[in-house]
Amino acid sequence: MALVLGVGLGGYAGAGEVPPPVSPQTPLKSATTSGPANGALAAPVLDVPTIVAPADLTSIEIVASRPVIAAAKQESVIVRVRVKGLPLVDKKRPPMNVALVVDASGSMEGAGIEQARKACAAVVDQLQDGDALSIVTFGSQPKVVVEATRVSATSKAAAKKAIAAIEAAGTTDMAGGLRVGIEQAKAMIDPNGINRVVLVGDGVPNDPLLLPGLADQARGLRLPITSLGLGPEFDETQMSLLAQRSGGSFHFVENGDRVVTVFKNEIARMERLVAKNTIVELTPGPGVTLEEAIGVQAGRNGRKLVVSLGDLTEGQARDVLVKVSLTGHADGTKVELLDAIARYTPASGGNERNVSEFAALKSSSNPESLKETNRDVEHQATRLRVADAIVTAMAQARAGDVAGARKILEAASKLASEGAKKFDDADLTAKAKEIASLKKTIASLAPPPPRLGLAGGGFPGGLHKNFDVEAAQPAAASLEMRKSHGRAMSELQGDL
Repeated sequence: MALVLGVGLGGYAGAGEVPPPVSPQTPLKSATTSGPANGALAAPVLDVPTIVAPADLTSIEIVASRPVIAAAKQESVIVRVRVKGLPLVDKKRPPMNVALVVDASGSMEGAGIEQARKACAAVVDQLQDGDALSIVTFGSQPKVVVEATRVSATSKAAAKKAIAAIEAAGTTDMAGGLRVGIEQAKAMIDPNGINRVVLVGDGVPNDPLLLPGLADQARGLRLPITSLGLGPEFDETQMSLLAQRSGGSFHFVENGDRVVTVFKNEIARMERLVAKNTIVELTPGPGVTLEEAIGVQAGRNGRKLVVSLGDLTEGQARDVLVKVSLTGHADGTKVELLDAIARYTPASGGNERNVSEFAALKSSSNPESLKETNRDVEHQATRLRVADAIVTAMAQARAGDVAGARKILEAASKLASEGAKKFDDADLTAKAKEIASLKKTIASLAPPPPRLGLAGGGFPGGLHKNFDVEAAQPAAASLEMRKSHGRAMSELQGDL
């Protein structure tokens, strides 16, 4: 049963910075009523379309996994808050400001750099007069290939000539390339336009410690980073965190042939943007605790949870699933669950807007009334927990805790198997098998151990005594791990 209540518009005075999340999208039909922010609980049989003024760009709805909770007991439910981009009224897109930051290190030599050239040229072709473009490459050091400029027939020709001259060489100064790319984009930022850094890389950065600060800098400039991880060797944890922290998105690109397509798709997505810098704030009712946001990074503001969803395109739904605990309530009472407000800036600029909604549950001592559940919400929560476990385990292994990573995967495998049976989900069955394989190969993500000779207490050949014999993996196994991570991120971001 869908629990969906009234939508209202209002102003916004400002908000603090919060950690950016990833979020799912799985549009589902649900009952909706229009009304004030403190509207009443929707009736179970209600199925009325949301009434939205033409000026509105987003809608919001709340659905609980259980519409009725047991009276006089401690209870917990899963609550889904969905924000959706509405159809564009103005079909003319805002101006774009795109900074391409391209890995041109030695590992890109050959087909990789050739595909990167094609991708950059494809972006140039898709931009319109008046847009802004810059291109930065990085090997041992960053290089400005196309300095930030307005797009015209003349600048397009010059850009393509410069792109054709890009060569691959050196190590992977990703931080340097990203720093310069942000500087180039910053020079052309248009608050009434669409601003983006698009990063593509196929390796491990020379100094990953510099990347979080750069992501935060981009976020402060409202300059999301779209990161594309290419092939079997890139650092999936760093590339995805860059996107998450800046309010952008991450995409796994299995081979160079797909780079052009992904670049084109990203530009096409920007053309259908309706809302920028979307933030959801959840305020619990009396006796209600927001325990966790499932599969996303959320900030705390007292009892509130604050989640950044980034940009919304036309028709796109972004979900925040939250585990909620409630104290005992008397039989037959209305339980105030939470207020949800989504704040955003129109893609074309202007003042911030918001949509809001209030939700409530009922308490009952009637066993029959407690049987009703929303399996869609429970099912989605299971899938998100499994996907989040895969991403978390790989990050844990990257940090050197292989044993901890395998423990996370063990729990995720059990959850996937149980969910596959409960929800008759073949994808979760496949996910359990995927996790079993990942447990065997995940040690290869750990940093190399210290090399100690026999005099230092080590083993012959300099291997550390804690060296995992499963750490060395062939390229095929490495690629499968990045595929697992990419699929999990797609689930969390709502790409699936």
